[in-house]
Amino acid sequence: MPRHFFFDLDNTLTRSKSHITSAHAEILMRLTERADVVVVSGHPQKDIREHLEKALDGRYYILAQNGNYAQMPDGKIVWERRLSPQQVAAIHEFTTKARKHLAYKVRDENDIIEDRGCQVAFSFIGHHENQDIKDAFDPDHAKRKKLLEDLREDIELLRKKHNIQILIAGTTNLDIIEAGKTKGYNITEFIKTLGWRKEDCIYIGDALFPGGNDETVIGIIPTRPVKDYKETYEYLQSILK
Repeated sequence: MPRHFFFDLDNTLTRSKSHITSAHAEILMRLTERADVVVVSGHPQKDIREHLEKALDGRYYILAQNGNYAQMPDGKIVWERRLSPQQVAAIHEFTTKARKHLAYKVRDENDIIEDRGCQVAFSFIGHHENQDIKDAFDPDHAKRKKLLEDLREDIELLRKKHNIQILIAGTTNLDIIEAGKTKGYNITEFIKTLGWRKEDCIYIGDALFPGGNDETVIGIIPTRPVKDYKETYEYLQSILK
């Protein structure tokens, strides 16, 4: 059994943008009694805590915003790598063009972009849209991959001029971060900081596919892909027996 478990959040520990179920919280609690638990998500740290049970507070490490905000279980901040104002402005210019290109009618125009400090999250139809609608929107990631292909030149300019990288995340999102400051990079730095051995770790996530925001963990530590959060807990139950 691994000593250090790293988990994605949306669709890995919880349904996307949803609170953990009580049955799953109980399984996760049991895991924290036997191993280290690290939640690695594009979400800001506040959202991670809100999506997990309060009883779990202080029992897990946080690598929020693709790991660009790192926090110990006792609340101590290890690092916070914020985007510069110039990077944020360039990202907003890109998302404005992307929204015009997509031309989607959305329920709430103010729910599309979230500035999280260390990253910007861009949801095609809204971060808080009905979850069933979100789940059905782009399950094979084709819509997001097409946008990335259609605006390939703009994305390349973002990288060259502003050192920005774009990743597919969640059910409707693109995570927009400083280039190279991915989950894989931040997990590497985190393990070094804590003195853990890579072979004692495992990463569990639903976006280990090419272009997904979990893909960069491949080759860093052992990984286990899951199709959804239900599969995560089936696996955890099997190893906690």
